[in-house]
Amino acid sequence: MNSVRRYFMARRSDHTREELKDLIVNTSWEIIDEKGFEGLTARNIAKEIGYAPGTIYNLFGSLDDLYLELNGRTLDLLYDVLSAPACADPKKTPIQNMKTMALHYMNFAQDHRPHWLMLFNLRVTQNRSDAQWYHEKVEKLFEPLSKLLEPFFDKARNKEKQLAARVLWSSVHGLCFLQETGKISVVSNDKAASKMADYLIDTFMAGIEK
Repeated sequence: MNSVRRYFMARRSDHTREELKDLIVNTSWEIIDEKGFEGLTARNIAKEIGYAPGTIYNLFGSLDDLYLELNGRTLDLLYDVLSAPACADPKKTPIQNMKTMALHYMNFAQDHRPHWLMLFNLRVTQNRSDAQWYHEKVEKLFEPLSKLLEPFFDKARNKEKQLAARVLWSSVHGLCFLQETGKISVVSNDKAASKMADYLIDTFMAGIEK
């Protein structure tokens, strides 16, 4: 148990609502690191923070609401990776930067594997009004790739550009998912995954440039 959690538990009666929410989110994050998404239960969280499981539901309403908070943090981290200067190097071509971005995405999936996998274990419906902030974070993920695609589309084809960003992003994600889950032995190792992603980008962009 880290010093932050020990501090909060020692001053349990003095917690504000926001402090307690932060404690639950931070503790949940650590549980996912240690046990994976499957280990994130109300009982496990409550045991770590020294509160009854009902406290979690009082603050978040449901575990799904807590999962949203955690996934939101992961989305922020992923956006920072995809929007890093290395993924938009002015000395490189847009296609070279796309390949760098794909590699960074794959590295992120490896470095934050349990949190990355959790993103795809929670379905958030579009008509859930209280999750608009979450949908905005998801949409934001496509912005760095969309900017790299700008030289290939004029302004009149903006919708087509947005679609292209989603198709390419989803395709690279598919390769990454196969690599990380190992459910189908199509992607044998990290080097193969990167090579396949490069080929995918080259082929996809060749079709757009015609």
